[in-house]
Amino acid sequence: MTAEVGTARPARRVTGEQLSRYVPVALVPLLFLAGVVTIEGYASRSSVVSLLVLSSFLGLASMGQTLTVIVGGIDLSVPSVIGLANVLVTSLYGDGWSFWTACLLILGFAVLIGAVNAVASLVLKVNPIITTLGTGLIVLGGVLSWGHASITGSVPQWLTDAVSVIGHTGPIPVPGVIVLWVVLAAGVVYLQRRTRLGREIYVTGSNPAAARLTHVRTTWVWIAVFIASAVSAAIVGVLFAGYSGAADANVGQPYLFQTITAVVVGGTSLLGGRGGYGRTLIGVLIISQLTTLLVGAGLGPSLQETMLGVLIIVLVSAYGREPGLATRI
Repeated sequence: MTAEVGTARPARRVTGEQLSRYVPVALVPLLFLAGVVTIEGYASRSSVVSLLVLSSFLGLASMGQTLTVIVGGIDLSVPSVIGLANVLVTSLYGDGWSFWTACLLILGFAVLIGAVNAVASLVLKVNPIITTLGTGLIVLGGVLSWGHASITGSVPQWLTDAVSVIGHTGPIPVPGVIVLWVVLAAGVVYLQRRTRLGREIYVTGSNPAAARLTHVRTTWVWIAVFIASAVSAAIVGVLFAGYSGAADANVGQPYLFQTITAVVVGGTSLLGGRGGYGRTLIGVLIISQLTTLLVGAGLGPSLQETMLGVLIIVLVSAYGREPGLATRI
């Protein structure tokens, strides 16, 4: 009897790290099954493609946000950059500009905004929540002032087709926005796992002081991720112009909450140094499916945000059982 007690194995404790890895993955098929049961035609091709198109917008907007969170920051200027790109591409193309020339100008603005966000935070030594919020308000105010009168314009037909549910990408039977999302997502995951910059992003987010002592280029890493965040937001703004066919400076406002939600729900720690865009992809699919289910249930935007907030609290409470990476270095 004593021998049996002595050889018994202690129960293994489920850690927050394990929960943050497996719970989101399990939620994706469960939510899809719930949609099939509750919404007629949820599993049809058109419905699935529509869900992926909407997921692509959120996925692309969350791309740079994921990097800023891993490095230990956050970017609240994402909605304003989306609105800026949306208004610029529509109005400039409508005024006779080449689409690609307009995109180069938008890219330049995005790089400048991202650099300002990073440098202002470093120079002023304040949390990027403050600097990015201020930059976002300046950008949004500038766009609204410039477009005080009614903004008119247009976009190329191929851009509209690229974000249309019935669109094709050559022989690939899905819209171009989905293909673009897949390609860029693969690039970001590769950057995180296989490049020096990717490793430096994690080291900087884990312990900035230790990173500097090991000659990690923390300043350039910080600038790079905020530029990436602004550029990814600008891409979404351009794509939204094709989706709506009109200019709207406020088109990106829902993505302030949704990008952070996708990052957190996917299991990336807001403390920095842990997670990745692969997890955010799962978070995007969860948010997109849950939003579709809530809309199908007849809930309005305010109740949808309430339910997403509840989801965040529940999951982060579970994930939070794992100590931050900096405490383990």
